[in-house]
Amino acid sequence: MASGVWLISVLSLYYNLSTSFHYHGNQVAAFDALSLLTHALLLLTASSQTINGDDLSALMSFKSLIRNDPRGVLSSWDAIGNGTNMTAPVFCQWTGVTCNDRQYPSRVTTLNLRDAGLTGTISQQLGNLTHLHVLDLSANSLDGDIPTSLGGCPKLRSLNFSRNHLSGTIPADLGKLSKLAVFDIGHNNLTYDIPKSLSNLTTLTKFIVERNFIHGQDLSWMGNLTTLTHFVLEGNSFTGNIPETFGKMVKLIYFSVQDNHLEGHVPLSIFNISSIRFFDLGFNRLSGSLPLDVGVKLPRINRFNTLANHFEGIIPPTFSNASALESLLLRGNNYHGIIPREIGIHGNLKVFSLGDNALQATRPSDWEFFISLTNCSSLRFLDIGKNNLVGAMPINIANLSNELSWIDLGANQIIGTIPEDLWKFNKLTSVNLSYNLFTGTLPPDIGRLPRLNSFYISHNRIDGKIPQSLGNITQLSYLSLSNNFLDGSIPTSLGNFTKLEVMDLSCNSLTGQIPQEILAITSLTRRLNLSNNALIGSIPTQIGLLNSLVKMDMSMNKLSGGIPEAIGSCVQLSSLNFQGNLLQGQIPKSLNNLRSLQILDLSKNSLEGRIPEFLANFTFLTNLNLSFNKLSGPVPNTGIFRNVTIVLLLGNKMLCGGPPYMQFPSCSYEDSDQASGHRLHVLIFCIVGTLISSMCCMTAYCFIKRKMKLNVVDNENLFLNETNERISYAELQAATNSFSPANLIGSGSFGHVYIGNLIIDQNLVPVAIKVLNLSQRGASRSFLTECDALRRIRHRKLVKVITVCSGSDQNGDEFKALVLEFICNGSLDEWLHANTTAVRRSYTRINLMKRLHIALDVADALEYLHHHIVPPIVHCDIKPSNILLDDDLVAHVTDFVLARIMNIAEPFKESSSFVIKGTIGYVAPEYGSGSQLWGVVVGNVYWKKTN
Repeated sequence: MASGVWLISVLSLYYNLSTSFHYHGNQVAAFDALSLLTHALLLLTASSQTINGDDLSALMSFKSLIRNDPRGVLSSWDAIGNGTNMTAPVFCQWTGVTCNDRQYPSRVTTLNLRDAGLTGTISQQLGNLTHLHVLDLSANSLDGDIPTSLGGCPKLRSLNFSRNHLSGTIPADLGKLSKLAVFDIGHNNLTYDIPKSLSNLTTLTKFIVERNFIHGQDLSWMGNLTTLTHFVLEGNSFTGNIPETFGKMVKLIYFSVQDNHLEGHVPLSIFNISSIRFFDLGFNRLSGSLPLDVGVKLPRINRFNTLANHFEGIIPPTFSNASALESLLLRGNNYHGIIPREIGIHGNLKVFSLGDNALQATRPSDWEFFISLTNCSSLRFLDIGKNNLVGAMPINIANLSNELSWIDLGANQIIGTIPEDLWKFNKLTSVNLSYNLFTGTLPPDIGRLPRLNSFYISHNRIDGKIPQSLGNITQLSYLSLSNNFLDGSIPTSLGNFTKLEVMDLSCNSLTGQIPQEILAITSLTRRLNLSNNALIGSIPTQIGLLNSLVKMDMSMNKLSGGIPEAIGSCVQLSSLNFQGNLLQGQIPKSLNNLRSLQILDLSKNSLEGRIPEFLANFTFLTNLNLSFNKLSGPVPNTGIFRNVTIVLLLGNKMLCGGPPYMQFPSCSYEDSDQASGHRLHVLIFCIVGTLISSMCCMTAYCFIKRKMKLNVVDNENLFLNETNERISYAELQAATNSFSPANLIGSGSFGHVYIGNLIIDQNLVPVAIKVLNLSQRGASRSFLTECDALRRIRHRKLVKVITVCSGSDQNGDEFKALVLEFICNGSLDEWLHANTTAVRRSYTRINLMKRLHIALDVADALEYLHHHIVPPIVHCDIKPSNILLDDDLVAHVTDFVLARIMNIAEPFKESSSFVIKGTIGYVAPEYGSGSQLWGVVVGNVYWKKTN
């Protein structure tokens, strides 16, 4: 519009001057010419003011929409003083504004307010800056839409709106910017697809839309942008395949499509773009294998990234040809084979991440890649964890670069010791050696790693004590030493941690009391796990200082005393586990403060009193376990207690009431007068009872003495109730989830053993169900033998029989099963000959004294079988796998399949058909002494010599 006014004015001047000289005299002509010239100059001035006014109004409109300018960047933007007598408009001197067009010196060519801290929206009037070359509003807090009017800035070469809060879509009108070279709208909140009109931007060199919410499936049109050097789509929601047309971007230096939803194979044409230096495919669903010559075709590659995809095949050895390679990121795929031996030969690697694949090292030569990594003097990140690397590393870790800040060797089968000079890596921030086979002790100078943030050594075979120096690492946030053989007490120096969020010392053999200093680490916010140790004493009241902790586990120790009231200060707890200790007293009322609890386990203690009513209102609870305590009184019948999947109260015999599914006896409620009368009745009853007991004293004494001699006093056991009737196949099928393999806990020569749950004396009790394989020869006879033996015995050191099932299954086939007491701690054989890490760490708990007690328990049971029942029973197959251990490691003898009931009249006479019975390795030599039955009797105790 302004240029049109100027052109019309010039033409008008020319026409009038010509006319005046032609039709008038010289004087008149001179006067008229001067008048017309003045008129033209006024028009020109008006034209200039109009042009300047358009740019000025656009800038002032932009300022008006800025809601916050904390740094005062726009304080110089003032329209006052923009007079017509100046050679250049005032706005050309404003902060961020440049006017450097030679032909149009008063027009805005650059608006650069990068990182100015501005908050507001972008004015649509910026589209009136028709001579704008550079528009950079990046790194602010601008919101709203991208103005569509910017499509009217034909000279725009660089558009940068990155790192704001812009939303909406990318305007299709931006496809009109034919001279645009830089397009960067990364790190915003833009949505929808990229308009295909941008394919017209054939001069683009940088196309960056990273970290938005843009989606789309057809990306093939982007292959028309053949001049691109930077192509960045990462952090969006693009789907589909990477199109073959991307191979036409032959000038690419930076190619990143990571963190989308792309799938399928990567076109081979992309691997032919030799100019690529940064190649990021990570965090997609891409598959296939890498070209074996990738290191040759990408000679300039600096970073190669396929993190968290589905790539497979071997790692190409040609990566060793890429001399500029600094970052190799292949973690989280399915690569297999060995790691190329010369992978680090050029010595430029800084980041080496191959973890979470299926890479192998089974021979010493497979570890040679480790030697090549010693050439990498700048190596900072070493990650080969979670593979199949077996054996010893050929060199000490300490021979690697002193620049190392991250070491992850976890989840392999590496053997050896932790280097004592690990402290030399003074830049280390994370060490993960967990789930390996490391032995020895923790380095005593481990505290000389001042920057260490994470230290994971769990699930190894580390023994000895926790070094005092560990407490010197004040920057530590994550400490996991669980599932090792550590012993001794917990060092008080660990209380020096000021940034620790997770402490896991579980599943060791730590002793002593819990240091008060540990519970004063107020930074503990995520997890404190001291479970499965041998800690003693009471729980310190300083536990209340952990008021930001989310998960606490002190289960399976020997902690005593009461649960401190201070626990009520731990208001952020979602999981609290004190199971399997010696805690006494009542459940503290302060637990009412812990309304975020999802898991509360106080089982297997000696807690007394009533169940607090407030627990019924803990709506977030998904698991409440108060089983096997001494709780009494009524069970709440509201809230979570009505949910059968949440609450467990087994083993509390003095409870009453509650929901019907719990099957507790009903409670008798009495008012105060009735209570007084009841106390009087109790007093009278006590007096009469005393007289009666005096009269029966001698009779009771004789009876009790005889019962003690026979070792059958076990009044607390539910399994001595002889009123149990035979059970049906359907009941057993329901109790074992249709004999699910998940319920299978053992197999023998005559069948399988399942765990199930049956209601016995109004209690839901776990039982062992031994199902006979009747197709096995002699199975029916063994069933009768075991029934005949088990029905005669009553002893607390023998596994009790509850009932039997003899009938037909759902197919009409013969079915026989024994229902036995469930002994929860497995067999002695599992404890002595551990073959898993979980059991192996328990081995340290069976010391010499516990073994002696187990042997005495078995001897007690055998003495009963041989001398205290008529007729005597000989077990015939005593071995560790037939000895089960309960929670207190008390032994129980089981499996009477081979048992013999002896003839009292001729105890050492046997038929000629007698054959040696038992298990190889546990048969007594006395079998060969000539007396067969004597060999049987002696064989029952021979196992103690072999174990």
